[in-house]
Amino acid sequence: MDKTLSPWYSNRQMKLFLTVLPVLPGFVAMAEPGDSVQRQKPQRWDVEGLYIQARATLEDPDNTHVESVPMLLEACVREGHADAMSLLLDVYEGKFKGLPARPEQAFRTAKLIAEATNLRTEEGKTMQMEACYRLALYLEKGTGCTRNDYEAYESMEKAAKLGLLKARVEQSRYLMRGFGHRRDERRAWKLLRHVATLSPKTPNVFYYMGIICYEGLGNRPDFKKAGKLFSLGARYGDANCLNNLAAMYERGLGTHRSEELALLLYRKAATMGSREASANMQRLAFKVGKKAEKKGARPAITRIRNATGRIILSLPFSDYTRSRIRAWLLGKPDEAS
Repeated sequence: MDKTLSPWYSNRQMKLFLTVLPVLPGFVAMAEPGDSVQRQKPQRWDVEGLYIQARATLEDPDNTHVESVPMLLEACVREGHADAMSLLLDVYEGKFKGLPARPEQAFRTAKLIAEATNLRTEEGKTMQMEACYRLALYLEKGTGCTRNDYEAYESMEKAAKLGLLKARVEQSRYLMRGFGHRRDERRAWKLLRHVATLSPKTPNVFYYMGIICYEGLGNRPDFKKAGKLFSLGARYGDANCLNNLAAMYERGLGTHRSEELALLLYRKAATMGSREASANMQRLAFKVGKKAEKKGARPAITRIRNATGRIILSLPFSDYTRSRIRAWLLGKPDEAS
């Protein structure tokens, strides 16, 4: 046998074959991407990148091509991105120009996430809290669904139990008004006081506490305490508290009456986005302007002459005598001649 002819199973070739054989499946998978590659979940930074891209597109006033934003946000929501879910619901609610409102889709999305049972991560719990909160508001107003007070209260209570403070504040509003639950002003006050202690910057917490004192829910009205609570809320930037505090100064309830200070507070609340405060500001400004115009159009000498004329007319003299006195004092022609 010729030694130059090496069999196929020589030692050198066998070693090369055994080295290449284990990595062949990897090369095949790279050459022919199939289900194994498609099933790979996107990395966290990929999802965050999609969310940042969608948000930048919405916030750019010069960008009118926003049709792809819902698709990007939906992809982020499927991977459990809580901020993307909140932004997606805002899009469905029609809060951004160029994208029509889709209330039915907003309701279905919120309900699907609120009723999910496999959200065990912190991000998933955050998504579920916000979804329960939004679902309660949809059910309360009948947005994309049939209005249901009892289901709205249950959903808001669920969000509050999960730890969402703003949901606890709205739950207290339901209890104050007897919405979806029997009225319970004491429990509402306890919930609000607890939230005010934990996070005083939570929206509407001092506003609802002030309303309880102002309207005397469960007790007698206490305007002074209501004014203090509205003042606390105004310090934390609550426009509703500013509006109500201005109304109290305008009417002199629980404090001294000052239309100038009320107008200043109305204007400040209007700049913070309160439509009610804007309407009140225009109304009070018109009222104060009319008073100033009326006072300025009648100088002191005119008011003195008018008052003097009324005094002369009340004297127990004849018409001729009163007209003579009037002409002498006021320098007017003799009306009797």
